[in-house]
Amino acid sequence: MSAATNPEDARDELAPNDVVGNMLCDELLEMPDDAVIRVLNYYGDWCESAPAWTDFRRTLDRCRGVVAHWPAGEDHDTAIYVRATMDVGLYERATVVDADLDPITVSGDYVQQMIESRGAPELVPLEAVADQFERGGRE
Repeated sequence: MSAATNPEDARDELAPNDVVGNMLCDELLEMPDDAVIRVLNYYGDWCESAPAWTDFRRTLDRCRGVVAHWPAGEDHDTAIYVRATMDVGLYERATVVDADLDPITVSGDYVQQMIESRGAPELVPLEAVADQFERGGRE
């Protein structure tokens, strides 16, 4: 399966309640975009490797309801969420730590740095993590 052949078929292979997958399919049905196709193929496990960081950044720009998430892990003690802002090329970063920190605005280079250091992000629906951006990164 590949989203490149038909986003409707891709939607059929996703779980019915897969919010992120359905948002990506909706975006592709509205206007095809090779970057979003590559990210959807990665998200749906229909490809062998992660897309380029530019594909993730373009997908965040196009699909405002999707947030990139890098979870905390052994090498990284903080979880990080990044979403696109209304200003082209700017993103909002929320860092999950023990203290309240306000989200900050970062450039698209930050997405590149995160992918290069931590790998491809998980994609989560904004509605599920909106409080991270509203109250400053506290879980």
